[in-house]
Amino acid sequence: MIKFILEHKNAVINYFGFSVVWVCCASTPSLEMPFVAPIATLIFLFFHFSIIAYNRYQELQLIIFAIFLGAIVDSGFAIFNIVEYNGVINQFPNLSPIWILCMWAGFASQVNYAMQYLRGKYLLISFYGLLAPLAYIGGEKINAVSIGTENINYAIIAITWSISFILLFKVSEYLMDK
Repeated sequence: MIKFILEHKNAVINYFGFSVVWVCCASTPSLEMPFVAPIATLIFLFFHFSIIAYNRYQELQLIIFAIFLGAIVDSGFAIFNIVEYNGVINQFPNLSPIWILCMWAGFASQVNYAMQYLRGKYLLISFYGLLAPLAYIGGEKINAVSIGTENINYAIIAITWSISFILLFKVSEYLMDK
């Protein structure tokens, strides 16, 4: 076990770093401290780019792409009442809150490290995407989100994330193989 951790230390650091970011981001609405998510994410990304990332420019492009993708996906969920987010900016209730965009940024940082074993395995990537409702259910348990009452909402989240997950990996492969 220790040998595995030492051989894959960047992936392990990346995984645990994002886990902390996920908790900070998902806790932001209930803490009513909107700065927690961006600060935690910036600290994580600073260490990510300082210690882990080897293709920094491509990695930054992937993270920016993920933020835009997250804005589209999660704003779509809000607009169509699939998910209701707590901690939104009152003037823009149907836009993705900052904390969820921070989560997308942190998640994208895992594609080339903690999740590199998935590269090229699109059926497996798609399967992991189908598990996304579990993260939203976790967010619901800590009062970060509310999933609409229709059971189809879980299927929409799963399918959307499955497609988004594949898209993130495709963009990553394109950027990293330049």
